[in-house]
Amino acid sequence: MAAGLNAPPDPVGLYEPFTRHGELVFVSAISSARDGAMITGKVGRDLTFEEGCEAARRAADNLLAVLDQAGEVAAILMIRGQVNATDDFAQVHKVIDAASERIVERLGETGRHARTAIGCATLPNNNAVTLEAIARIAT
Repeated sequence: MAAGLNAPPDPVGLYEPFTRHGELVFVSAISSARDGAMITGKVGRDLTFEEGCEAARRAADNLLAVLDQAGEVAAILMIRGQVNATDDFAQVHKVIDAASERIVERLGETGRHARTAIGCATLPNNNAVTLEAIARIAT
C-alpha cells in the first residue's frame, strides 16, 4: 500500500470494492469509514459544511487506497460524489471539491478528473458522503 494510505474499509454488502476491465478500474461507492468509525448524518442538519468536507476527504483517501489495490494509477477519469444533504443545502459541489482537492494533492496531474456532485436524500448506512470512480491503471 502506498505511503500515507490507510487500508480501505471492507464492503458492507454483496459487491466488490472495484472491478477491472483491461486498463479501466471501476470503484464502488466508498465511504468515510476509517478504523471502524464513519462520518454519518445529513450535511446542513446533523453536520456542518466543514464536517461534510472532512467526510469527503476521508472518502477520497479510502478511494485512493482501493485504487492502490488495483495497481498503479495512470489517470483518474471520473469521480462521482454523493452527499447526504438537506433539500436546501446548496454547497454539495463544494463538499465534493474537498475530495477532488485531496485526490489532486495526492496524485498531482494524474489525479485531475471529470466529476459529478449530487445531493441525496439518504445514503446507505447514513453515510455523509460516498465517492465512486473510474480510473486507468498503468500496464
